[in-house]
Amino acid sequence: MEHQTTLPGEVPPTPLMAPASAKEAIDTATLELLRGWRLQDATDNPEAVRAAERELTEFKKAMNENRALAGEPLLY
Repeated sequence: MEHQTTLPGEVPPTPLMAPASAKEAIDTATLELLRGWRLQDATDNPEAVRAAERELTEFKKAMNENRALAGEPLLY
């Protein structure tokens, strides 16, 4: 079995599952696009990580407030 290693700051490749049948195909172009985006967004800058966490917290709060006003169940 071959073992792949990654360099510091590198995102490990996404494991792919074999198709259940010959009719199913893996969309490798999409997987490569998503992998590229992960590499672009990867950071080890603590301030950038904190800023992203704040943005996510604000997003979740806004989503829940909007759903509460609409009488829908909260998502987060």
